Amino acid sequence: MAGVIQEVRDPLSTDSKGSTNIKTTISYEEIAIKLLNEKLLLTALELHAELCEAGKELPILREFFSNPNHFENQNIKPEPYTTMPRSSSQATLDSLDMTRYSEDGAGIDERVAILEFELRKARENISALRANLTVVTESEGTITDKFSDKYLSNETPIKPHEQRAINFLVNEYLLASSYKLTSITFSDENENQDFEDWQDVGLNIPKPAELLQIYREYMKANGYDKSSSISVGVQTDFCEKLKAETEKDEFKEMVKKVEELKQQTALLEQERLDLQEFIVTSENLSQNPIKQGSSGTIQTINSNSTTPDKFELLETPVRDTSTVTQEVEEDDSVSVVVSLGETDPGDKEWTRIQLPRVDVTEGSSILPNPPSRHLPLKFKMEVIAHCLINVSSSAISTAEEVFKNGITRDTLIQILTQTLPRIVPNIILNKREEVIPLILSTIRLHNDSTEREKLLQLLFNLKKRPQEDERQLILAGFIAMAKLEDEPMEGEEILTICWEQSQHKYPEKRLLAIECCSVLAPYMSVCIRNSLMLSMLQQMLLEDKDPTVRASVVRSLALLIALMDDPDKYFQCEELALTALHDISSIVVEVASSLLLPILAQWALSLKRLQTHLLPRIISKVKSHLKSSYFQHSPNKDHVDEERIVSSIGVLQYLLPHMIICIADTDSVRTYVEHGISSDLPDVFINLCHSNIVNPKVFYDGDVDIGNLLNAFFANTWENDSWPELDWFTNKLVLDILEMIKSVEINQETILNALLTYIHSLCLGFGRYITQTRIQPIIASEVTELEQQLTTLSTDKKNMNLTLIPTYLIILSTLNGIDVSKSLKQFLVALSMSGTNITSLQIAIIMLCAQENMQEHILSGLWDGVVHQRPIVRCTTATLFGCIIAHISDQLASTKVVPAIVTLVSDPDM
Repeated sequence: MAGVIQEVRDPLSTDSKGSTNIKTTISYEEIAIKLLNEKLLLTALELHAELCEAGKELPILREFFSNPNHFENQNIKPEPYTTMPRSSSQATLDSLDMTRYSEDGAGIDERVAILEFELRKARENISALRANLTVVTESEGTITDKFSDKYLSNETPIKPHEQRAINFLVNEYLLASSYKLTSITFSDENENQDFEDWQDVGLNIPKPAELLQIYREYMKANGYDKSSSISVGVQTDFCEKLKAETEKDEFKEMVKKVEELKQQTALLEQERLDLQEFIVTSENLSQNPIKQGSSGTIQTINSNSTTPDKFELLETPVRDTSTVTQEVEEDDSVSVVVSLGETDPGDKEWTRIQLPRVDVTEGSSILPNPPSRHLPLKFKMEVIAHCLINVSSSAISTAEEVFKNGITRDTLIQILTQTLPRIVPNIILNKREEVIPLILSTIRLHNDSTEREKLLQLLFNLKKRPQEDERQLILAGFIAMAKLEDEPMEGEEILTICWEQSQHKYPEKRLLAIECCSVLAPYMSVCIRNSLMLSMLQQMLLEDKDPTVRASVVRSLALLIALMDDPDKYFQCEELALTALHDISSIVVEVASSLLLPILAQWALSLKRLQTHLLPRIISKVKSHLKSSYFQHSPNKDHVDEERIVSSIGVLQYLLPHMIICIADTDSVRTYVEHGISSDLPDVFINLCHSNIVNPKVFYDGDVDIGNLLNAFFANTWENDSWPELDWFTNKLVLDILEMIKSVEINQETILNALLTYIHSLCLGFGRYITQTRIQPIIASEVTELEQQLTTLSTDKKNMNLTLIPTYLIILSTLNGIDVSKSLKQFLVALSMSGTNITSLQIAIIMLCAQENMQEHILSGLWDGVVHQRPIVRCTTATLFGCIIAHISDQLASTKVVPAIVTLVSDPDM
């Protein structure tokens, strides 16, 4: 066949001169083309049949006779009115309407003869092809059986007869399931297959069961469809009582086994987490072995600062570690270390500090020198991810490669050998970072503090304005050197240079000083972190003029607070956080809001100071700013105060999960935690967590699963229960929020929108029952008083608190949309009839339309205004419709808003 086709494709050949050489052999395809061109169709049909029987079928003849379009306008005799349409189905003769051609018997007889002959040959051809196809399929199936099912399913492509069989079963299923349109579409897409005849799939292929039966047999064979069963004891009829007791005992035993398995699962999960932390810790400890119970001496160099110059750590008398821990837990007001800020600035002599060094166990932390207070593992990871300077792994590996054998006087020659070849040709300015390992090695091994100081100065002054990649090389060197220390670094010499660099005129140098503090903080001793490092960052936050530098200071402060374990330092850290929050730069404020305050809140939550100190201070700041902006009007000052107020409200939004945990994490709520309660946090609550660092699953690590605790808190009304934190929420926080709402003027839309957003999140976060019983009644009483003022014509409208209207509607939107519609209608009528400005109502409905589930309720309330009998109400309603068109869906705009506008336009009183 290949030879015949080759002859057909190239019947003529040309030589190199372009002359044509005529072949003496004529191919079958040339004959077929000649017959078709001469319209000798019967001869061509006979040739096609003979070639098919001989196994030499020609594609041109097959395509010609399989296409009915070639015969629709053919006439054996020149009779223009006797056109004969063809059908592509096998039943061509049956599909013809013979009565239409009954007047011309001769033409019909000839045409019928042609069609009968064509039909017979086509059916014979189809049967032969089916037989051949079936034989090939069976032979392939025999060979394929030698392979595994894995190769059948993954490597063997689907065969034609398999495709037709699957198509047939699918079409049969669609028809049986009344998917008629889908079946028609499926048939059209497989026009080469006849779905009415199974034999079209292939001969000698038995029809399988229906698709549903095949599925059920598969499920049963693989064990997915087994009915649940239990083992029961067989007893005679007269032992029914004994049988019931046996089943009861078996049930109790099964329940007991289930409980044991659950406990075992919990223990294994805890063991897995411990092992995971132990592995990480062991990797760090393998590079940084820690000596326990050590003490050292710190000596600082006076750099014209107000902090003391020298510290001496005296070794603490040995005593039981459990006793120390117990004393610290009993009184968190006792400071373990003395900060620099608590010492007399004029004292130039030694300041003696006596403190215990915290023992570091292998499983304590992933940090080299962690704080003594407990931090959840996930929270540590988030703090490290957000606060630590991200030094590239390539820079660290390069620095560690030099120090892989340690730094001793014996290995110094080797280090010099590795480093000097890179220094000599690259001593130009842009290659000075090559000298960093040599400087650090010499600093560590040199005995003279004066020389070490000079080398540190040289290190920090390698570049006049070190860029980020150049600073990272220096930081990587410090990290590699810190990992070689056998115990937490004192590092006063490095920090002294950092303090000097923090006053440099170039911001790049100041950034280098801050980043050094950040990368070295985990390796520093506790007293250095709590005193010298904290004082340095405090000074830079207050005095530096560059916002980028202050933002870096805030990140380092966040890390320092996460590592802080001295409760007395909390108030100093809180003051620094609030200072950063009210910075004039939006970059600093954003870092403080999203990173510093959440980390401080986690510490405040563990110290039970969140609702007593941190949150009241933030709320007090907001209230004082609102009052000052209310009485003093200056365009520039108003803009600054507005940004500060909005940023403070944003912090309240960030700390909302901490507030909810503070109120829910009490014994009163724990008693309601039942077995089987869900441990998954509600989606509404998760949406309030703007980042992982404020997610309770990350920052909370209590005795009770946080999911179980919160779900128990949300599931109860707490109408008859009371505890200090809940009373603070009801009697203090809600009233403070009400006071803030009253202090906002209606034209301060930015502040009002921020407050409304916070109130909406507050209601969603505390759930339906707390909102219904603790928040709504307080606001509702104020709204009732406002409605009375609106109905009294003599009331001074300037003193009315119209901001209560959007507040109340926002609270209702978290409870019931129907109540929103009713209250909206009442406010619409009251404001219209009293002639009061409707800006508050516009703000409310625009915010509510941002919630898709509220849009229909808003339009329902406004429709009542469209059909109201008072023209002034209808006029106000038209104004409100104009405000919400851009904030609703197109469907509601066409079905609800357009009819309302048409009605209002046709109103003669408008």
